[in-house]
Amino acid sequence: MENQSNEKFYSISDAEAQQTYVGVRRAQEWVGFFLPHLKPGFAVLDCGCGVGSITLDIAEHVAPGQVIGIDMDEGQLEVARANAKKRGLTNVSFEQGDVNALRFADNSFDAVLAHTILIHLSDPLHALREFKRLLKPGGVVGISDDDMDTFTHSPENPFFRKFITLMIQMMQANGSDPFYSRHLRSLLLEAGFSKTEGHAVAADHYGRLEETRRAATIIEGVFRSPDAVALITGQEWASQAELNEMIDEIKQWAERPDAFIAWMYCAAVGWV
Repeated sequence: MENQSNEKFYSISDAEAQQTYVGVRRAQEWVGFFLPHLKPGFAVLDCGCGVGSITLDIAEHVAPGQVIGIDMDEGQLEVARANAKKRGLTNVSFEQGDVNALRFADNSFDAVLAHTILIHLSDPLHALREFKRLLKPGGVVGISDDDMDTFTHSPENPFFRKFITLMIQMMQANGSDPFYSRHLRSLLLEAGFSKTEGHAVAADHYGRLEETRRAATIIEGVFRSPDAVALITGQEWASQAELNEMIDEIKQWAERPDAFIAWMYCAAVGWV
């Protein structure tokens, strides 16, 4: 399979929706499985760092160690740099980069993190091999990603089922595997890591009114994106009118006092 990043997939969700979704994430909640393996003084690479909310927490955790966050979206990196300045962190930097073409020399880092990034790649195994190249002997990698088969919600709403079906179709059309993360331990071993352990993270849940409203806003951002609309309507998975109806129905559902949404992230740790 061709080694390429699915840049087109990133644009499926507009920038505001992306920042609403990932900008509130904190390391303890989302990558808590990885934090015990990070020590003060570690050199850490955070791949797909986005607006840097998790990266900055890691920088505090490993200080005085240096942390580099990379992402393909310069707009999100600008936000990350501003947030680092607000928090007074001087041991973290951000730069544009592609996980399939990393500029760093062999044995550059004590730890590499890739949170919700490999699911967007056509060949995550290639990226894992790159991470292994970058790690020092005894170095550690942490990976976590959605498993799109774990979505659940209540009360039942057929428009949510349609939303998940469309997300899966879009990802597969762009060459990625929406279910790859359940195989992370196997992939790490195939990439040459000597030891692995698996984890599950259930941080993506919405059970209060402000949270279900936020979820509806994120979903709307995905399906208002011109790239997503062009793909969905071009493939005849849904019409524009059907997309509008789905968004309206989900926004109404989000106002229910009993609305609940959750899905699981599969995660793994590997050692060189």
